[in-house]
Amino acid sequence: MIHILDTRHLGRAGIIASTALETDEGLVLFDTGPESTFENLATELRTIHFSAEDVRHVFLSHIHFDHAGAAWRFAELGATIYVHPRGAPHLIDPAKLIASATRLYGDDMERLWGRLAPVPEERVRILQDNDIVRVAPFEVRAIATPGHAGHHHVYHWDDNVFGGDVAGVRLGGGPPTPPFVPPELDIESWLESIAKIRALNPAKLFLPHFGLVKGPVPVHLDALDERVRRWSLWFRDRIRAGHDEPQMTPAFAAYIAEELRAAGATEDETLDYECADPSFMAVSAAVRYWRKHHPEQLSSLRSD
Repeated sequence: MIHILDTRHLGRAGIIASTALETDEGLVLFDTGPESTFENLATELRTIHFSAEDVRHVFLSHIHFDHAGAAWRFAELGATIYVHPRGAPHLIDPAKLIASATRLYGDDMERLWGRLAPVPEERVRILQDNDIVRVAPFEVRAIATPGHAGHHHVYHWDDNVFGGDVAGVRLGGGPPTPPFVPPELDIESWLESIAKIRALNPAKLFLPHFGLVKGPVPVHLDALDERVRRWSLWFRDRIRAGHDEPQMTPAFAAYIAEELRAAGATEDETLDYECADPSFMAVSAAVRYWRKHHPEQLSSLRSD
């Protein structure tokens, strides 16, 4: 049985989920949410008649704090933590990750993410692309899916996929949106990763933001693919026009909000999207992407 567990980040329902899979070897979690919501997650586990101690395996899509911040708490209780090879060193020694996030979030770090601590090395298991972990009666396969982050995996078992952030954010009645964040946004890789998920032909797709995708998975992936392409070009065209980040930040927030409402999101859901995937982060991510990966396009566009 599969359960969607709401971490109720900052007291808001339907923003960050952990997906739990019952197995013969105890519970498997796909992502943990931040450490600040660990007690909320423990409460959610009790509602399905389990405890945090029953979690034996934790599969991380990537190591951003909203997905992996509580991993060390489950490791303390004896769980094995599975992660991409590029993410493992930062779980074992999170100092650089903490310093980078502190530059972004400042005094809000603890309120947002809680206590941050290393995962003991002996509790970390590195998974390469297409590695399979047998957790009876399932076989869970890790699939490297960069784009949102270079150290990203989705996980495939039976006809299910846990999609992490590369499979998009989809809240309430809103559409799927791609969370553009620095520093590793890569549009071409993201599109290739969506194609990898599509090729698996999953009947069910689970998202950290938020839960089981309603409706046909291919329709979700098509809409996500279209937004990855269009949003990236929105930024390209504004960089071409000479707009700077302070100009683009409110413009992109307004662009997204209008799009979400037009696609069926309520006003509350539009605010929830901003909580799950802050629009300001997309600006620096996209600017860095274009300048790093395609500077020649920017210069040629300016000369048109």
